[in-house]
Amino acid sequence: MQDANITKLIRFTESKIICTGGVVFIGDGNTGKTHTAMSITEFKRKSFFNLSDATLRKSVNLEWDYFIFQSNIEEYLVRTSSQIFIMPGQKGRAKLGEGLAFEDAADLYFHVAPIKIVLSLILTFDLTDIKTFLELEYWLNRAIERDMVQPYTSIIILGTHLDDYENIMVSDANIAVAQSFIRDLILEKRGLDLKIEDIHTIKVSNLTNEGIDELKTAINHSFLSAFNLNGYLTKQKENNNHDESEISPSSDLE
Repeated sequence: MQDANITKLIRFTESKIICTGGVVFIGDGNTGKTHTAMSITEFKRKSFFNLSDATLRKSVNLEWDYFIFQSNIEEYLVRTSSQIFIMPGQKGRAKLGEGLAFEDAADLYFHVAPIKIVLSLILTFDLTDIKTFLELEYWLNRAIERDMVQPYTSIIILGTHLDDYENIMVSDANIAVAQSFIRDLILEKRGLDLKIEDIHTIKVSNLTNEGIDELKTAINHSFLSAFNLNGYLTKQKENNNHDESEISPSSDLE
């Protein structure tokens, strides 16, 4: 394992690997954080909001839900349970009686969240609003300062409103620069040398669902990377082969 703190979040059986962890959406308000979370969890009007219509409303609360993703590694069925948390896009702290702004929600997250270990941090911006893209530096700094970026944390740069082609302002080149910038900032602020493949770039539309499956796969990859499952299974095979080679011929005959 890469970090002893996350060993309690994974369980092995003879045929299954079951793991869980926190997935946190962070970014400006009205960028589609909640709508995207609803898309990946296949929202059925029973979580996040109790809506009387399909209109999404601005939230100043800490929202959460989960989704389960299943995949296979060799002979194992891998089941990852993502505990999703959506941080409000309001900076600082809210006035009394006005719900939660980011700092309030961050306090609450580390106080009451059942899963406090962030395996996937999703920096969310609106592809049609360059300001929300530039603000990602602010949100990443806040996440770093609130200990949401650890050696096992993967980063996802998520652009929303992909369906609004005519108004897209953030280019692929901009996103590639952000990917390198984020990697360098985390190295500078946290001393963590993240692999570039652990900083994913995804674009989605919550109207057409384009990119939603890719986002699910990226979150699942975050889990596999955090627990180093491929490396763990390789080591297990090597150990088994080594044990078998130590059995003497006479023992086989017995």
